[in-house]
Amino acid sequence: MLRQACPCLFDEHSGRMVEMSPFASNGSASDDDHAPANAQPNTIAGKAKSLIAMATAPISTLQAQRAESAAHQQRVDRLKAGAQMRLLPSGRGEPSSVRVALSNDATMVTWQSATESGVLALSAVREVKPVLATGLFRSGGPVPCQWMMVADDQTVQLEAASEAEKAEWIESIDVLRKKEGEAKSGRKMAYQAKRRIGLEERKREAERRKAEVLKTCSAGGMRHTATAMMNRA
Repeated sequence: MLRQACPCLFDEHSGRMVEMSPFASNGSASDDDHAPANAQPNTIAGKAKSLIAMATAPISTLQAQRAESAAHQQRVDRLKAGAQMRLLPSGRGEPSSVRVALSNDATMVTWQSATESGVLALSAVREVKPVLATGLFRSGGPVPCQWMMVADDQTVQLEAASEAEKAEWIESIDVLRKKEGEAKSGRKMAYQAKRRIGLEERKREAERRKAEVLKTCSAGGMRHTATAMMNRA
């Protein structure tokens, strides 16, 4: 009966049933789907490296910040120790030998000799640069060992003992003046915020006193008089 119902299941010549191989299920993977043997370890290693990098990132940032802070402190200490330079006159005159140094609070550059002294706030310095040669027969290039600090109302020209010393002072003063400018801006913003908070507190206190006075006054003219007095105050 099975042969009559489905003759395709039987061999045409031998009459035996054809052996059929099972179909692959949807969940089974083909040969192409099999990943290499080392794929999973590599994936795990990559994830581990990523996690380690994420975990060590704050440490690396902290180390970089510490290194920058140490370099900044070394720069400040060298400038505080000072250097012997020559102060160039703004007009006619002879250069004078002065001791140039950073102030103890690292906010000003000072220079002093037996006959003169001066000070320039870093927050006022707009530019630090080499002195350029001027004149009819000069090319306009930097003068060896000479550099200047330019402020709104003052320009200080100095001559270092060497080009290396000149470069160090130009770089260091430029870094310090930018930091001092940022600190000054931060202090100004903090002062403005504190002042605004104080004004708001005084306003709320005035409104509170006004409300208390109005509560104690009776309706009618006394309330109107109290309001007028409080508004005038």
